[in-house]
Amino acid sequence: MTIAALALSSCTRSIGSETAFLKWLDNPKNGLVKKASANGFSFSLKFLPSEYLAYTELKKGNDEKGWNELLHDFESSMSVLFSIEHDMHGIDATNYDIQNMAAYKERINELNFGLKQHLFIKGSEGKKIRPVLTTFENNYEIGGKKTFYVVFPKTDEEQWKTESLDIVFDDPFLDTGISHFAFKKQHIDQIPTLEFIN
Repeated sequence: MTIAALALSSCTRSIGSETAFLKWLDNPKNGLVKKASANGFSFSLKFLPSEYLAYTELKKGNDEKGWNELLHDFESSMSVLFSIEHDMHGIDATNYDIQNMAAYKERINELNFGLKQHLFIKGSEGKKIRPVLTTFENNYEIGGKKTFYVVFPKTDEEQWKTESLDIVFDDPFLDTGISHFAFKKQHIDQIPTLEFIN
């Protein structure tokens, strides 16, 4: 490990508050938020650490499972937030190139239930690891931004040992083509300890 890397890891070893952690997580310099854009649309993919997901679930008052069980559940998968936003007011993922109510309902259905057919982790030897879950995080976001909670299974242990994870969005309805979001393993490994959980 270089001196610079050692200094970086010691600076980010722990974070004392949830607010500070969310600010750290949203900072693109920390490598856990990846962005792409095409055809007026901006895409953002944010990695969600399993420790933080277990913490938020525990905060909701989940009495059925304790900390260790929740953490184990979230560590057996990888979760991200996928956001789509257009740079023109009034255009979003639900209404782009939609001509009538029937087409609108079909688009909503596709976003709710079919998005996982168009998102995947590019695995070794061309293997596509598709999500086990994709859901709207919030249908009423300001400015037409649409966000989806996406969960990928960790079924192929070798895939998670690679230097980077390439998540691909093969867009079927926004005319943006194929977007890649590459997360480096070193950035995932450098996620600070969340002191506020203890």
